[in-house]
Amino acid sequence: MNNRKIIIAVVYLLAFLAGVNFVIFPALGTAFTDPSLFALSSSQFGKLFIPQVLCIIVACLGAPILVNKWGPQIILSLGVLLMLVSTGSLWVLHYFLVEKKLLFSVLMVLVAFTGTGFGLSITTLNPLAASLFEKGNTNAILILQFLVGLGTSTSPLMMNLLGDVGNWMYLPGSIFVVISLVLIVFLFFKIEKGSFFKLPDHVRIPEKLWVFFIAIILYGCVEGTFGSFGGIILKSKGLDNSEASIGLSLFWAGIALNRLLFGVFSKIFDLSLFFLYAPVAVGIMIILLLVYPHVHLLLFMMLMIGFCMGSIFPGSIGWGTVEFPAYSVLVSGFLMAANQIGTGIVTNVLGSFSGYINEVLQILTVLMMIICGLFFYLKRNSKIKDAF
Repeated sequence: MNNRKIIIAVVYLLAFLAGVNFVIFPALGTAFTDPSLFALSSSQFGKLFIPQVLCIIVACLGAPILVNKWGPQIILSLGVLLMLVSTGSLWVLHYFLVEKKLLFSVLMVLVAFTGTGFGLSITTLNPLAASLFEKGNTNAILILQFLVGLGTSTSPLMMNLLGDVGNWMYLPGSIFVVISLVLIVFLFFKIEKGSFFKLPDHVRIPEKLWVFFIAIILYGCVEGTFGSFGGIILKSKGLDNSEASIGLSLFWAGIALNRLLFGVFSKIFDLSLFFLYAPVAVGIMIILLLVYPHVHLLLFMMLMIGFCMGSIFPGSIGWGTVEFPAYSVLVSGFLMAANQIGTGIVTNVLGSFSGYINEVLQILTVLMMIICGLFFYLKRNSKIKDAF
């Protein structure tokens, strides 16, 4: 079964489901901290995601080597399978909630499996999506990242639809069944190890790829700040819990909307200048957060910050893929790891600076200006017009 349209549909469905599976542990936060269920403390729940970040970074850096050796189908299937093992085991745990002393250790292992599986999967999916289209590699990656983001917002929604926290086990159970069925279909395909997945005999990371790496670490710091501490930032500006929650949702909605629209319209228009100046636009929006703390403006600024940031990360992968065609899979893994490094640094450090919100926002503004400067450095004698 090698119908190209069916392969494209299944690959993009796997991207969506990878996003759904990736956030299953955060989505089950109420169940994990419920005294009658997992009974984790707030400290334990926070530490739960340390192995996930570390394993994603290692998997993203290792995936290019593995894909080069065994091909995208095997590595993507392995990544999905690791997430399935984690999700299936999580569902089985509802039979063993009496052994509360062991639950935290077991969950740490399962989170590590999820992180490793996600890192392998998403690193492979980016170049796989690009390889399925003769032109528009960047568009393919942008839309794939939109679907991953859509998936990450689906798990919390599914948990809310379940209502009673005591029904938590139906979330991993349903995700396990659906992804298993899609994986079985994917295994019937025959996906060749084309040029997108091969590495040169002697790998030497190009100088400009290191510049991309630095830019995406800085981007990860900014995304991690708003994604993890956006609610705290808004509450420090006078918003209540409900308004802060809306603001955080608008931030992620802006990111998703940008990736969808950018992926669609960059086929029609030259959006390279929009991409290059997007960090400046984010910096301006952050300054407005500092200067005009009005509730409606703050919510609108969160939407616009997300919207202007949306294309920076997947666009960089797409641009890097066009710029370094011999290193396509390496670009994906390298920049995925960079994003996780930036996010991981922020989520583990920023809590100590919650009393210095204005100073943090000022630093974020500087980071976005540095990113813009790095992009214009990369633009020299580049193929950015081919990417966007």
